[in-house]
Amino acid sequence: MLFKFAFRNVMRNKKRSFLTALSIFFAALIVCFAQGWVFGLFEMLTSGMINYQSGNVRIITEEYKNREKFLPVDEIINNSDEIIMRIERYSEVKYVEERIRFGIMLGKDETTVFGLGIGIDFDNKTFNLKQKVIKGNIQNNGIAIGKDLAQKLGVDVGEELLLATKTSEGGLNGIKLPVTAIITTGMKAFDKKVFFISLENAKKLLKIRNGTTEIYIYTKQHEDSEIVQERIKEFLPEGTIALTYKEQLGGLIEFIEIEKKIIYFIFAIIIFLASFVVINTMIKAVFERLREIGTLKAIGMTDRDMFINFTIEGSIIGAFGGVLGSLAGLLILIYLNNKGVDVSAAAEGSDIPFESIIYPPYNFSFFVVTAIFSIIIPALSSMIPAKLTKKFTPSEMLRKI
Repeated sequence: MLFKFAFRNVMRNKKRSFLTALSIFFAALIVCFAQGWVFGLFEMLTSGMINYQSGNVRIITEEYKNREKFLPVDEIINNSDEIIMRIERYSEVKYVEERIRFGIMLGKDETTVFGLGIGIDFDNKTFNLKQKVIKGNIQNNGIAIGKDLAQKLGVDVGEELLLATKTSEGGLNGIKLPVTAIITTGMKAFDKKVFFISLENAKKLLKIRNGTTEIYIYTKQHEDSEIVQERIKEFLPEGTIALTYKEQLGGLIEFIEIEKKIIYFIFAIIIFLASFVVINTMIKAVFERLREIGTLKAIGMTDRDMFINFTIEGSIIGAFGGVLGSLAGLLILIYLNNKGVDVSAAAEGSDIPFESIIYPPYNFSFFVVTAIFSIIIPALSSMIPAKLTKKFTPSEMLRKI
């Protein structure tokens, strides 16, 4: 009965109730959209770091870890093929990749540029280079070079580059390879300085005969990282370590987890601020209906019933605006997830692996969380004016008219 009574009161002044609900609608829309956008950015950042920098678990030597900023090619994981075969048997493992990174001087005619070479299997699932070619094609006997790096060198498909670098034996070595593909990874940090060659050519250039410098393990679920880490520790060669992505990206992961909690608090504040309109509406309703409230209390309606009534009125207004706003926010996320948002301008100059096209995720939980916030917070806000009904007796209310 109280709900019916509250609903009737909300509909008595449709225009005011609509405008009040509209403020909750826009707050809910912003909050629902922001969940997908912000958490999508966090997930993209984490996934980018895992895919291109850390893996879910990465195997390297202890000395490699100490000197990693120099990309030491003399720190070799011996018998890497055998290690990879054993890891691939675990049900938690999605795939395993061997990777060799090295700093190098690239030369064409009189132009010499420092670049970052990455030796990989060209069927590599992480970089998926064959899908990122904008000119030429991927070939094992050539180089796939980032678009911006190719422009800096003034090189095109079919031209040869001289690769000169320090080897694992401490000497210098150089080879000439043709550019067979120009690619764009969608990440400025890569396209400006990275090129890819086959593992075979990387090992030939660096004189690595039996092993590799890094092994990247990708698990089916991020949560499986610690499980896989513990299992492979049993058979890793002495002086070799396995690090989870949390150990490698510790500060970043902790920052993201803290930010998620802070953001939910900010979302609650946004809806609370919008709920000030609800408070204003309920205060007006209380003073407009003093005679009615006094009459109702005189015929037996308790202060508790009156308090609940105004709280329900605020909940109804919040639910009307919040549910529709949450739905609108979810629909925007679905649209942007299909279309994508170009953030290449923001990624310009960043050294963090950062996709230039963002596809904000959408999840029904975003709708549910926002809708709950939009109902509960206006209801709590309505309790403030609802308390005014307790201050006066029926006779005092009737005399104030």
